[in-house]
Amino acid sequence: MENRVIARLRQNREWTQSQAAERVCDAVEAATGRRPGVDGNWISRLERGEVTWPNKDYRYGLRTIYGVTTDAQLGLYSKRTRRDRTRKEVGKSQRRTFLSLPLAGIFPEAPARLRKGDLTALGERTLALQEWDRRTGGVHTRHLVMAELRHAIDLTDTSTTPTVRAGLCSTIGNLGDLAGWTHFDAGSEAQARRVFDLALRAATEGGDPAMVCHVASGLARVELAAHHGPATLALLETAEDKVPTSALSMLAVLRAQAYALTGDERQVMKNISLAETIYSRVTHLQDDPPQFWYLTEHKLHGDIGDALFMLSQVTGKVPVELVARLRRAVDSQTSNRARAKAIAAGRLATVLYRQRARDEADHYADTALGLSRVVKSARLDSVLSDMNRSKAE
Repeated sequence: MENRVIARLRQNREWTQSQAAERVCDAVEAATGRRPGVDGNWISRLERGEVTWPNKDYRYGLRTIYGVTTDAQLGLYSKRTRRDRTRKEVGKSQRRTFLSLPLAGIFPEAPARLRKGDLTALGERTLALQEWDRRTGGVHTRHLVMAELRHAIDLTDTSTTPTVRAGLCSTIGNLGDLAGWTHFDAGSEAQARRVFDLALRAATEGGDPAMVCHVASGLARVELAAHHGPATLALLETAEDKVPTSALSMLAVLRAQAYALTGDERQVMKNISLAETIYSRVTHLQDDPPQFWYLTEHKLHGDIGDALFMLSQVTGKVPVELVARLRRAVDSQTSNRARAKAIAAGRLATVLYRQRARDEADHYADTALGLSRVVKSARLDSVLSDMNRSKAE
């Protein structure tokens, strides 16, 4: 039986079977250090249904390139498991036996009245999830965030004051931004866009310009990844009203990244300089709203490194500052920013391999690969694939 699910996933991305095979090889090599012998013919056999249950490394590679979390989402199955299931199918009553227990008191009910303290607790949980996302990546975090987001949305039916209602909308915006980001980091761009749209609407309804800026900048990073420079700039224009200094610095460096997509070196360097000038006026980051606490000086250097890296990809020239910026971003990041450190290390290794500085490139490649064992991120997988291609050139 043809596997139309996996064929449709490839066709939606407009990849040939050979291109899909190359991406599988890159993903497996990034994860294991070994390059498999997957080619277009193997992908063809997979789509014709001749192969229904590849080995675990190949299944990992397929899940990675198509941005899914389970083998079933690829239409894959074990033939032996399917036969066993036919013989030993568990009845519905058996599957749900534990649900026959009284559920009252097991799941917490929404409060009869929503108070400011409830929002404070929700905000603290959001901060904890943000930290977990930075340590381990969106693949591990997105389902936890979505559960918290659903809970927050349920609270909109709870009686409260107009002030707390506005705060709830802002909190939903913050959670929605994180949910959209984790979906994007896991490779689910379409779902990310839907959640970001919800978050932007919630932040706007809450009348919180700082939260609108936070969500808009998150969506702008999705547009940047899709190489939509004008859409990025348009989003950033909506996000500049009544925001803290750290956020203004971030918006400037995101504009630098948008201009990098067009190869406009003058605008890139102008906005990088502006970002640094603005950030020099930040004295106590903890005085800003909590959603901006991640905008550390290390984050700024990483974003600047990204802008210069994007510029080099378009122009084919390596900006003078690029290696130093990326090196600083890698060496200054701590373990609680594992994803950012791994991505910066992978990009730095890519640049160094292209410059034939193999010893230093190997050092940073080892750093990126080591962190990839903990961080599960489609964005990181893409960076590692570029790194491995540069190493092989």
